[in-house]
Amino acid sequence: MEFSEKLKKFMENSAEASREFLEKAADQAQVWGEMGKLKIEILQLRNKAQSLTAKLGAEVYNLLIEKNEPMIGSSTPEIEPIIRELKDLDRLIDEKENLYRSKGGKESDLNLQSRE
Repeated sequence: MEFSEKLKKFMENSAEASREFLEKAADQAQVWGEMGKLKIEILQLRNKAQSLTAKLGAEVYNLLIEKNEPMIGSSTPEIEPIIRELKDLDRLIDEKENLYRSKGGKESDLNLQSRE
């Protein structure tokens, strides 16, 4: 094989390898972008759940102490919608965390010890 043929073959192989590398890099960049977005969504949902938990506590305090209600429960009209929304948020957070993990995200990146 002549030098020019070897060079031509090398260039063709290099071009193909570069194309494959760039395709893989683009795919990985997209995955990382999706993971970053998921992580932000998870943090936002957790913050919303934390705010709702504080709201629930304030409402329970209001009912027990300020209104002197003798019994309250999860079906008490003032707190039932808050509890329902918290359950929905918890389900949504779990879904987003599972999706994050399925894309290769690490447990430690989600700081899961704060959700117990």
